[in-house]
Amino acid sequence: MKTVINVVGAQDAGDLIIDRQNRRVKLHVYEPSQIEQWDRVMKELAEESEATKVIVYGKKQDVSQWESLGYELEGTIDGFFQGENAQMLTCYLTKERATSGAAKLAEEILTLSLSRAGGTIEKTLPEGYHLREATEADTKELAFLYGLVFATYPTPMNDPSYILKTMQEGTIYYVVEFDGKIACAASAEVSERFGSAEMTDCATDPDHAGKGLLQPLFIALEQRMEEAGIYFLYTLTRAQSAGMNVTAAKMGYAYRGRLINNCTIFSGYEDMNIWVKPLRPTRE
Repeated sequence: MKTVINVVGAQDAGDLIIDRQNRRVKLHVYEPSQIEQWDRVMKELAEESEATKVIVYGKKQDVSQWESLGYELEGTIDGFFQGENAQMLTCYLTKERATSGAAKLAEEILTLSLSRAGGTIEKTLPEGYHLREATEADTKELAFLYGLVFATYPTPMNDPSYILKTMQEGTIYYVVEFDGKIACAASAEVSERFGSAEMTDCATDPDHAGKGLLQPLFIALEQRMEEAGIYFLYTLTRAQSAGMNVTAAKMGYAYRGRLINNCTIFSGYEDMNIWVKPLRPTRE
């Protein structure tokens, strides 16, 4: 459950988010002259909401000031702010939250994924499979798929009403069908304000795993984003799962860092790798 709040200094209600499910506080936009005030506000809100991680989408020129307040640079999302890079600065409020539970495995999977960069991309679907954009009529079936694939997830994707809400707020879903049933799905969570999109919510029904369904789906989503004028794409992948990391590398996404214990997904809190694919030049 996320709470979006307005506080003094916020330009928009979405600037500051309290994410109770993942026990974190996130700040997207701030005035550089108010960094110390924002730091105090976020840590107070974290204590009140029992959050153990604070995340700031920072600007490059502000990194050293955030670091002086106890934040560390974990990665970069290229072009996040209308083509300007977002520096992912994090502050951990407990030692446990700051400590990766699978650092060695994550590095092994990253090495494997990077070795697959530039590999063959599946551009067509196997016979019998069909790709299309999802509609509001698909929310129930999508929720069933996400509930089947993920025991836990950072957002309540097993709830049709939540998926409907995200669609109405601008998230674009694509699905691959087989015999009229959804076999694979993914979405682009679009931020028109920032001109970027997170490629996310990737799920394949176990009965259809290994068929190469996700890569053609990603290509369709990317084309849809470019047509819509959304040129800065990124995805956050489970660091201890090879499939999506290999897919990201093959699809031309560049590795840009790792967010430790970033959210609850699959087995609990997990590290998430940052992969980016700007379709236009970016700036620091």
